[in-house]
Amino acid sequence: MEPFQTRPATLSPDMVTRVGSAAGLVARIQQDYAMQAETATESAREVLAVKARKDAERVLDQQGISIDDYNTVLIAAEHDQELERQLLDAAREVL
Repeated sequence: MEPFQTRPATLSPDMVTRVGSAAGLVARIQQDYAMQAETATESAREVLAVKARKDAERVLDQQGISIDDYNTVLIAAEHDQELERQLLDAAREVL
């Protein structure tokens, strides 16, 4: 994978869409596993946490983005309302 510029103005629309889609899917994974963990034992929660992480990593891989790219774009969105809106729009498309 080629590195990309991390300034919001230089992010490609494709990267924004992929990260937004991944964020929506990762949020769903977290929600699903959190609900399961509510009634699970401590050891079962640990297993669920590992499964949730693997599922989230699989989503990022399917979107063709690295964990670093994903985190970088999400951090950039904290400081750019337009980027945040674009990510939310992309996330809503997959939910």
